[in-house]
Amino acid sequence: MLEEVHHLLLQEKLSEIRRIGIGRVEFREGIREIGRLICYNFVDSLEKNIIEVKTPMGTAEGVKIKDRKNIIVVSVLRAAIPMVEGIMRVFPEAQSGVAGAWRSDDPPFPVEVGYLRLPEVNDKIVIVADPMLATGNTMVAIMDRIKELGTPRRMVLFNIIAAHEGLDKVLKKHSDVEIYTASVEKELSSDGYIVPGLGDAGDKCFGSPVTK
Repeated sequence: MLEEVHHLLLQEKLSEIRRIGIGRVEFREGIREIGRLICYNFVDSLEKNIIEVKTPMGTAEGVKIKDRKNIIVVSVLRAAIPMVEGIMRVFPEAQSGVAGAWRSDDPPFPVEVGYLRLPEVNDKIVIVADPMLATGNTMVAIMDRIKELGTPRRMVLFNIIAAHEGLDKVLKKHSDVEIYTASVEKELSSDGYIVPGLGDAGDKCFGSPVTK
């Protein structure tokens, strides 16, 4: 399943963070807000219980979202850190996990998942957050590793920008995954970046790493 989220506030925030010259603080806050806004579309897919609420004037019918405590939010280091902060504002009861992966700079951009720490995933709703889905290699490798640990009830991917190539690869390998993204874009550059995209989300959030 693929849902491209066209919420006006989200699309406005996406336009802001694409801008050349945006400051690091503003960029991180934009990523955080988009994570929160994507959640609002996802929440509608969750089951609910009908409850009675005592008010000062009587009794009203209300709802309570099921499975709030059965959600695991996985942060793909390092760009997803602020995005996960936004998600956790909607699901403060959720458990969390971390995935660290390294992608080669040379085609076909092989990936090594060097770090993965998760709670028990069996029968849980696992949300993997990563702002950019480019080649899809990183996400396929991470989802492969998650499924080695158990059988989630639902596998969900939150992206900000996704390339067709990455989407096709993920959905071919993991046809059960539900993908929520703010924009689907057609082109990848020769070095595996989304065009027009927004650049390297990790570097824009936290600065460029030193290489030796």
